[in-house]
Amino acid sequence: MTNLFSPFDKLTRKWSKSLLLLLSFVLVSGCEQSPLSSVKAEPQLTIYSGITMVKPLMILTKEFEKQHNISIEIKQGASGYLYNTLKVERLGDIYFPGSDSYRIKNKAEGLLTDYVLVGYNRLSFEVLKGNPKNLTDDLNQLTNPQLSVVLSSPESGSVGKNAKMLLDSVGITDAVYQNVTYFTTDSHRIYTAIKNGDADIALNWYATTQWPDHKPYVDAILLPETLAKPKRLELNLLSFSKHPDLAKAFMAFASSEHGLQVFADYGFFTPSELQAQLSKLRETQSKQSKL
Repeated sequence: MTNLFSPFDKLTRKWSKSLLLLLSFVLVSGCEQSPLSSVKAEPQLTIYSGITMVKPLMILTKEFEKQHNISIEIKQGASGYLYNTLKVERLGDIYFPGSDSYRIKNKAEGLLTDYVLVGYNRLSFEVLKGNPKNLTDDLNQLTNPQLSVVLSSPESGSVGKNAKMLLDSVGITDAVYQNVTYFTTDSHRIYTAIKNGDADIALNWYATTQWPDHKPYVDAILLPETLAKPKRLELNLLSFSKHPDLAKAFMAFASSEHGLQVFADYGFFTPSELQAQLSKLRETQSKQSKL
């Protein structure tokens, strides 16, 4: 009888059997739970934050991470964009916008639940350290042709939009814009313009003038609150948080005396506002201790 299998065919059959045995071993091993898969992953919080508030927020999140052995992710961006993102994705734990208006106007949607106050955001004049031009809190200074004025474009960021709203409220937008030396894009570039002497005066977020790396070079001139009303900065618990108790613990930490001081160090409280908020906090703690 003729042998139907050549030496090459026999070798192929031998390798096929070996391959089947190897695949069987891999499949059986894969069904068994890996020791690594049984290790419980550390919980993670996700915070959506406006850009201006990120510096003090990072300090507090790092401290909280060490205390609770967790990780915290900060997603930063424009407050409106962040709200629309979390509304669609429904992921995350805390929303930290640049104003409480986002909580108020979106209340009916039910995504934002508990909230705590951690500071205020406001516009102010920014001038060179020591205020060499002896400038005041008068908005009409921005129309003075003898002064170099730099503003953020209203189309490029929140500080520009809010500056335009302020100027619109007193009816001097056109006069100021005609006197502007140049428009820039954001609060950091405004700071750079003042620091480098390209501008004598600008409208910027007060907080940015108090940052440790900015404070040696610039000063702030606070505007009357009737014109530049402080905007409440609040941490908001998201209704779909997977770790609500942990998120609330961080909110309590951020709104504690220590947390408030950190936000004050970065310009989100004036000295008088900080003392007033600390007094309220201590009064609340005193009442709770008597219950």
